[in-house]
Amino acid sequence: MTLPDYPSTTVNWDTGLTGEMLRALGHLTVVSAQAEELLHQIYWHHAGLDERSGPIVTDNFNPKRLEEDITKLAALDKSNANILADLKVLFAEFRTLNTKRNRWFHWIWLPPDRDVPRPLTVLDKVPGFRLKRPVYSQKGLEMQDFQTADVQNCCNDFAWLTYRLRSHTFTDEQLREKRSGYQDQPPLNGISFADLFWPAPWLDKPLPPENPASGGLR
Repeated sequence: MTLPDYPSTTVNWDTGLTGEMLRALGHLTVVSAQAEELLHQIYWHHAGLDERSGPIVTDNFNPKRLEEDITKLAALDKSNANILADLKVLFAEFRTLNTKRNRWFHWIWLPPDRDVPRPLTVLDKVPGFRLKRPVYSQKGLEMQDFQTADVQNCCNDFAWLTYRLRSHTFTDEQLREKRSGYQDQPPLNGISFADLFWPAPWLDKPLPPENPASGGLR
Protein backbone atom coordinates (compact mmCIF):
# COMPACT_ATOMS: atom_id res chain seq x y z
CA MET A 1 0.00 0.00 0.00
CA THR A 2 1.48 3.35 -1.08
CA LEU A 3 -1.25 5.68 0.23
CA PRO A 4 0.33 7.92 2.85
CA ASP A 5 -2.79 7.98 5.02
CA TYR A 6 -3.04 4.20 5.38
CA PRO A 7 -3.50 3.46 9.11
CA SER A 8 -0.39 1.53 10.09
CA THR A 9 -1.99 0.20 13.28
CA THR A 10 -4.73 -1.67 11.40
CA VAL A 11 -4.25 -5.44 11.61
CA ASN A 12 -7.38 -6.81 9.99
CA TRP A 13 -10.47 -5.64 8.12
CA ASP A 14 -13.49 -7.69 9.09
CA THR A 15 -15.65 -8.94 6.20
CA GLY A 16 -18.53 -10.06 8.39
CA LEU A 17 -18.31 -13.54 6.86
CA THR A 18 -17.62 -16.65 8.89
CA GLY A 19 -14.42 -18.64 8.60
CA GLU A 20 -16.31 -21.49 6.92
CA MET A 21 -17.74 -19.18 4.29
CA LEU A 22 -14.35 -17.59 3.63
CA ARG A 23 -12.75 -21.04 3.24
CA ALA A 24 -15.50 -22.09 0.83
CA LEU A 25 -14.98 -18.95 -1.28
CA GLY A 26 -11.23 -19.56 -1.28
CA HIS A 27 -11.78 -23.15 -2.41
CA LEU A 28 -14.03 -21.88 -5.18
CA THR A 29 -11.27 -19.53 -6.34
CA VAL A 30 -8.91 -22.48 -6.82
CA VAL A 31 -11.21 -24.95 -8.58
CA SER A 32 -12.84 -22.37 -10.87
CA ALA A 33 -9.41 -21.18 -12.03
CA GLN A 34 -8.47 -24.78 -12.84
CA ALA A 35 -11.61 -25.17 -14.95
CA GLU A 36 -10.89 -22.00 -16.91
CA GLU A 37 -7.29 -23.07 -17.55
CA LEU A 38 -8.59 -26.33 -19.01
CA LEU A 39 -10.69 -24.38 -21.52
CA HIS A 40 -7.44 -22.92 -22.87
CA GLN A 41 -5.84 -26.37 -23.04
CA ILE A 42 -8.83 -27.83 -24.87
CA TYR A 43 -8.56 -24.98 -27.38
CA TRP A 44 -4.87 -25.76 -27.90
CA HIS A 45 -5.66 -29.45 -28.32
CA HIS A 46 -8.14 -28.84 -31.15
CA ALA A 47 -6.08 -26.05 -32.74
CA GLY A 48 -2.87 -28.09 -32.84
CA LEU A 49 -1.10 -25.75 -30.41
CA ASP A 50 1.11 -26.57 -27.44
CA GLU A 51 2.22 -24.96 -24.18
CA ARG A 52 4.58 -22.64 -26.07
CA SER A 53 2.36 -21.53 -28.94
CA GLY A 54 -1.01 -21.78 -27.17
CA PRO A 55 -0.61 -18.81 -24.80
CA ILE A 56 0.35 -16.59 -27.73
CA VAL A 57 -3.08 -17.22 -29.24
CA THR A 58 -5.43 -17.50 -26.25
CA ASP A 59 -3.75 -15.24 -23.69
CA ASN A 60 -6.56 -12.67 -23.65
CA PHE A 61 -9.50 -14.93 -24.54
CA ASN A 62 -12.39 -15.03 -22.09
CA PRO A 63 -14.36 -18.27 -21.50
CA LYS A 64 -17.10 -17.27 -23.95
CA ARG A 65 -14.58 -16.76 -26.78
CA LEU A 66 -12.83 -20.02 -25.90
CA GLU A 67 -16.10 -21.97 -26.00
CA GLU A 68 -17.13 -20.48 -29.32
CA ASP A 69 -13.81 -21.18 -31.01
CA ILE A 70 -13.46 -24.70 -29.56
CA THR A 71 -16.92 -25.52 -30.90
CA LYS A 72 -15.95 -24.31 -34.39
CA LEU A 73 -12.58 -26.10 -34.34
CA ALA A 74 -14.02 -29.41 -33.15
CA ALA A 75 -16.79 -29.24 -35.77
CA LEU A 76 -14.22 -29.16 -38.59
CA ASP A 77 -13.69 -32.91 -38.17
CA LYS A 78 -16.84 -35.02 -38.50
CA SER A 79 -15.24 -37.77 -36.39
CA ASN A 80 -15.44 -35.36 -33.46
CA ALA A 81 -19.25 -35.47 -33.41
CA ASN A 82 -19.48 -37.25 -30.05
CA ILE A 83 -16.67 -35.17 -28.57
CA LEU A 84 -18.40 -31.98 -29.68
CA ALA A 85 -21.72 -33.11 -28.22
CA ASP A 86 -20.06 -33.75 -24.86
CA LEU A 87 -18.21 -30.43 -24.96
CA LYS A 88 -21.48 -28.56 -25.49
CA VAL A 89 -22.90 -30.20 -22.36
CA LEU A 90 -19.80 -29.28 -20.36
CA PHE A 91 -19.78 -25.70 -21.66
CA ALA A 92 -23.38 -25.22 -20.57
CA GLU A 93 -22.47 -26.56 -17.13
CA PHE A 94 -19.48 -24.24 -16.95
CA ARG A 95 -21.61 -21.21 -17.80
CA THR A 96 -24.09 -22.05 -15.05
CA LEU A 97 -21.39 -22.56 -12.42
CA ASN A 98 -19.34 -19.59 -13.56
CA THR A 99 -22.35 -17.28 -13.27
CA LYS A 100 -22.66 -18.28 -9.62
CA ARG A 101 -18.92 -17.90 -9.14
CA ASN A 102 -18.84 -14.42 -10.68
CA ARG A 103 -21.70 -13.19 -8.54
CA TRP A 104 -20.24 -14.61 -5.36
CA PHE A 105 -16.91 -12.94 -6.13
CA HIS A 106 -18.13 -9.58 -7.46
CA TRP A 107 -21.41 -8.92 -5.72
CA ILE A 108 -21.72 -7.54 -2.19
CA TRP A 109 -21.85 -9.99 0.71
CA LEU A 110 -23.87 -8.95 3.75
CA PRO A 111 -23.74 -10.74 7.11
CA PRO A 112 -27.01 -12.15 8.48
CA ASP A 113 -29.31 -9.41 9.70
CA ARG A 114 -29.97 -10.43 13.30
CA ASP A 115 -32.65 -7.76 13.71
CA VAL A 116 -34.87 -9.10 10.92
CA PRO A 117 -36.84 -12.21 11.95
CA ARG A 118 -36.43 -15.06 9.45
CA PRO A 119 -38.50 -18.25 9.48
CA LEU A 120 -36.37 -21.27 10.25
CA THR A 121 -37.07 -24.63 8.67
CA VAL A 122 -35.50 -28.02 9.19
CA LEU A 123 -33.19 -27.28 6.24
CA ASP A 124 -32.39 -23.72 7.31
CA LYS A 125 -31.27 -23.83 10.92
CA VAL A 126 -28.12 -21.80 10.36
CA PRO A 127 -28.59 -18.12 9.41
CA GLY A 128 -27.33 -17.59 5.88
CA PHE A 129 -25.76 -14.63 4.15
CA ARG A 130 -27.32 -12.10 1.85
CA LEU A 131 -25.81 -11.27 -1.51
CA LYS A 132 -26.66 -7.82 -2.80
CA ARG A 133 -26.54 -6.93 -6.46
CA PRO A 134 -24.07 -4.07 -7.05
CA VAL A 135 -25.59 -0.72 -7.97
CA TYR A 136 -23.88 -0.84 -11.39
CA SER A 137 -25.40 -4.21 -12.36
CA GLN A 138 -28.83 -4.56 -13.99
CA LYS A 139 -29.08 -8.37 -14.16
CA GLY A 140 -30.15 -10.76 -11.44
CA LEU A 141 -32.24 -10.43 -8.31
CA GLU A 142 -31.51 -7.41 -6.15
CA MET A 143 -31.01 -9.58 -3.07
CA GLN A 144 -30.37 -13.31 -2.65
CA ASP A 145 -29.80 -15.55 0.37
CA PHE A 146 -27.08 -18.19 0.43
CA GLN A 147 -25.69 -20.72 2.88
CA THR A 148 -22.07 -21.78 3.14
CA ALA A 149 -23.21 -25.18 1.86
CA ASP A 150 -24.31 -23.57 -1.42
CA VAL A 151 -20.76 -22.39 -2.11
CA GLN A 152 -19.29 -25.72 -1.00
CA ASN A 153 -21.63 -27.59 -3.35
CA CYS A 154 -20.54 -25.33 -6.21
CA CYS A 155 -16.91 -26.17 -5.37
CA ASN A 156 -17.70 -29.87 -5.66
CA ASP A 157 -19.50 -29.31 -8.97
CA PHE A 158 -16.55 -27.34 -10.34
CA ALA A 159 -14.13 -30.04 -9.17
CA TRP A 160 -15.98 -32.76 -11.08
CA LEU A 161 -16.24 -30.48 -14.10
CA THR A 162 -12.43 -30.15 -14.12
CA TYR A 163 -12.14 -33.94 -14.33
CA ARG A 164 -14.59 -34.02 -17.23
CA LEU A 165 -12.85 -31.16 -19.04
CA ARG A 166 -9.37 -32.61 -18.43
CA SER A 167 -10.21 -35.69 -20.48
CA HIS A 168 -10.82 -33.44 -23.49
CA THR A 169 -7.18 -32.32 -23.49
CA PHE A 170 -6.04 -35.78 -24.63
CA THR A 171 -6.51 -37.90 -27.73
CA ASP A 172 -8.73 -40.99 -27.67
CA GLU A 173 -5.63 -43.20 -27.78
CA GLN A 174 -4.09 -41.43 -24.79
CA LEU A 175 -7.34 -41.74 -22.84
CA ARG A 176 -7.64 -45.46 -23.54
CA GLU A 177 -4.10 -45.92 -22.22
CA LYS A 178 -4.80 -43.91 -19.07
CA ARG A 179 -8.08 -45.71 -18.43
CA SER A 180 -6.52 -49.14 -18.96
CA GLY A 181 -4.44 -48.66 -15.82
CA TYR A 182 -7.62 -49.01 -13.73
CA GLN A 183 -9.14 -52.06 -15.42
CA ASP A 184 -8.17 -54.39 -12.56
CA GLN A 185 -9.63 -52.12 -9.89
CA PRO A 186 -13.07 -53.11 -8.53
CA PRO A 187 -15.75 -50.45 -9.05
CA LEU A 188 -16.60 -47.96 -6.32
CA ASN A 189 -20.34 -47.68 -5.68
CA GLY A 190 -20.94 -49.11 -9.14
CA ILE A 191 -18.59 -46.66 -10.89
CA SER A 192 -15.30 -47.82 -12.38
CA PHE A 193 -12.13 -46.03 -11.32
CA ALA A 194 -11.47 -45.29 -14.98
CA ASP A 195 -14.73 -43.35 -15.14
CA LEU A 196 -13.90 -41.58 -11.88
CA PHE A 197 -10.41 -40.42 -12.79
CA TRP A 198 -10.62 -40.25 -16.60
CA PRO A 199 -14.32 -39.91 -17.52
CA ALA A 200 -14.88 -39.98 -21.26
CA PRO A 201 -18.49 -40.90 -22.10
CA TRP A 202 -17.92 -40.27 -25.80
CA LEU A 203 -15.04 -42.74 -26.07
CA ASP A 204 -15.71 -45.65 -28.44
CA LYS A 205 -19.31 -44.50 -28.85
CA PRO A 206 -20.68 -45.01 -32.39
CA LEU A 207 -20.86 -41.85 -34.42
CA PRO A 208 -24.37 -40.58 -35.13
CA PRO A 209 -25.59 -41.11 -38.70
CA GLU A 210 -25.03 -38.18 -40.99
CA ASN A 211 -28.05 -36.22 -42.10
CA PRO A 212 -28.78 -36.93 -45.77
CA ALA A 213 -28.17 -33.98 -48.05
CA SER A 214 -31.33 -32.06 -48.68
CA GLY A 215 -32.51 -31.17 -52.16
CA GLY A 216 -31.12 -32.62 -55.37
CA LEU A 217 -32.68 -34.91 -58.01
CA ARG A 218 -34.64 -37.97 -57.01
